[in-house]
Amino acid sequence: MKFETVIGLVMAEIERAEKLHPVWPRDLVKASALIAEEAGEEIRAANDYAEKRGSKRQIVIEAVHTAATALRFLKNIEDPADNE
Repeated sequence: MKFETVIGLVMAEIERAEKLHPVWPRDLVKASALIAEEAGEEIRAANDYAEKRGSKRQIVIEAVHTAATALRFLKNIEDPADNE
């Protein structure tokens, strides 16, 4: 998959997710947990594929969700310089 395609998929997912869930947690642990949750779903999709119960398409979907969630985390985190 071309990098431009990947970025397009992730940006589209960010837009969709921000409409569905406009409020982002301020608590860093809760926000980080969202990334871990998405990564867990990606691992499950890969495991399902390895066990002939899933598709590569689902792996890609979950990887895009994980990337989008990580970018939303970074977008919403306070500037570390503000806390020093």
